[in-house]
Amino acid sequence: MQIEMRRLYRNLVVGGVAIIVSCYFAMTLVQGKLNAAKTQQLLYLDGQISAILLLSDVAPSVPESQFSWSLKSPEPLAFSQIITLLAEETHLSSLSNTHQMRFGSADSPFLVGTASQDILGGRWAAMLTRLFDTSLFSSVEKRDLLSAMTYLSITEVTPSQLTFPLGVTPIQPMNAQFAFVWHDGVSPPIMLSNAQSAKLSQTLILVVLVALGIALMIILVWRELKSLDGKRKAFESITRQIARGRSGLPKGIPDSSGTLKELAYSFDSMSSHIQRLLKVQREMINAISHELRTPIARLRFGLEMVKDEVDDGAIKTIEALEGDVEELNTLVDEVLTYGKLEDGSLELSFKECPVFQLIDDILRHNHLLLQHLTVDVKIDEDSLVLADEHHLSRALQNLILNAAKYASSRIVVTFSADTERWQLDIEDDGPGIPFEDRDKVFIPFQRLDNSRTRASGGYGLGLAIVQRIAFWHGGAVLIDESESGGAKFSFIWSRNQHQSRLT
Repeated sequence: MQIEMRRLYRNLVVGGVAIIVSCYFAMTLVQGKLNAAKTQQLLYLDGQISAILLLSDVAPSVPESQFSWSLKSPEPLAFSQIITLLAEETHLSSLSNTHQMRFGSADSPFLVGTASQDILGGRWAAMLTRLFDTSLFSSVEKRDLLSAMTYLSITEVTPSQLTFPLGVTPIQPMNAQFAFVWHDGVSPPIMLSNAQSAKLSQTLILVVLVALGIALMIILVWRELKSLDGKRKAFESITRQIARGRSGLPKGIPDSSGTLKELAYSFDSMSSHIQRLLKVQREMINAISHELRTPIARLRFGLEMVKDEVDDGAIKTIEALEGDVEELNTLVDEVLTYGKLEDGSLELSFKECPVFQLIDDILRHNHLLLQHLTVDVKIDEDSLVLADEHHLSRALQNLILNAAKYASSRIVVTFSADTERWQLDIEDDGPGIPFEDRDKVFIPFQRLDNSRTRASGGYGLGLAIVQRIAFWHGGAVLIDESESGGAKFSFIWSRNQHQSRLT
């Protein structure tokens, strides 16, 4: 994981530097383009002012202009004609920085001007002064001429602002390459500039470039985090598979550095080792249990033979020994059953079973152990469940006999069902089980200090067997407190999460 984080930081640094450099070059390029566009617009503004001076015969020539002009007719034009020609203005540019402006029709222009470079050599103040000082146009006409210039920005100066003298006054522009104030003494002064010549704001372009840089950085981070998250999910999936007992790792673990793969192989090796140990332990227990059956059978046969040869005084002793042998045989049987349920080698066959009949058979077969108790059965006689009848019967018998050991006077067996599960509750009015000890009762050979003592009988395998049977039925066994104060065991299993045959 440390290698992944280093790669993430490296990509962030490299990506950040690349984005900064890209933004710098992009800003330089955009700045150059904007300056070139603004220079071209100023050049065309020079041409428009020069054209007005030439067409109106205000000046026979305009030496302040950068353009060389060719006039079709030396006769001065009227105000309306000049406005029309300004509206018909066209301009051409070449790769050699040569610019041409035409006023009039495209086929036969009235005025043509050519400028050979973009250097701002024009003197707009002098040209505007000549235009404003002429008497050929009224103040209103002069303002209309200014409005007809497409590359000129006009803003009225309000009375609350500074007072300017008559004529043309240069001022310091805020966001333009030139600005003048014209005051004719008749109308309010106006400010002339090229401030609106740029179509895009440099600030907006900068914000867009920074936003794009941040977006690229976020994409880089997201890709790395997505890769790390994918590896995390893959590793979690592998660990879950190992936890379920799968041996061997799937192919194609997404881990370029090998860290997760190495950890996964370590987990897999540990899981395989644990499985081998558990398998050896189960095989040893099963082997011992099987081997014990032969000497137990011999002891049982020998005791039967001895009973015929001894006097009546020794019969009770022999019968007690037979009880011990039977108890040992029961223990062996439970150990073998639990071992088969634990490793899944016991075959279960699921079919419809009448619950009431199962409970009734259990109560009749164990009536001697239950005769001192009142057993209430709250089950409909036509209730059916899908289960392995033999093992369900064994689980319910273990729960009922377990309740009988600790009940004072009463046991209640209740059946309930819904669309997803079946549930059987066995309650007693005994001392109950403390909350912190409820998980311990399912541990094989585990006994609780307060109630699960050797005097109560059993070997600590009954409830463990019940839990494994519930597991193979797609369910579980829960412990709660009974309404009468004792323990309540709930055997719950699913309608859908088991197979018709499970091995």
